[in-house]
Amino acid sequence: MCAINGALDAPDHLAMAGRLAKLVPGGHTATVPAAARYPNMENPARFSTELTSFLETV
Repeated sequence: MCAINGALDAPDHLAMAGRLAKLVPGGHTATVPAAARYPNMENPARFSTELTSFLETV
């Protein structure tokens, strides 16, 4: 499980993703700088890099 968040997202959202990743074996979080609620649309290149990096470990 990989939770990819925007660095500008609400603190409670970031914390929730972190807690979820800790509960799931192999869970991972990644943060996209200069993005908020929709990191895949706000910075698609960085989002794709983070997702690809995670998928290569699975």
